[in-house]
Amino acid sequence: MISDELMNKYEVSKVWSTLKKEESILIGYIRAYLGECADGKWLVVITGNSWEESEMFIKNTRITATKHIRKRGFFTRMHKIYPKNYKG
Repeated sequence: MISDELMNKYEVSKVWSTLKKEESILIGYIRAYLGECADGKWLVVITGNSWEESEMFIKNTRITATKHIRKRGFFTRMHKIYPKNYKG
């Protein structure tokens, strides 16, 4: 998950996640997160085997950020996780 520290530092307003199969760990997969920052940049966080932040990158566009995630072997489907859709 993207830590609160990174969320505040980069003023992240929306977050998406995707998965990658990882046979070497018990859970079977790791996650990558894509965050939309207030300044128009995109935060990419890739978790390691312990699901802690292991890599973090700032990209200028969403396209370059998603290409970076996909080059690492993650699935193409992104799921929005923050903010949750509110129907009130």
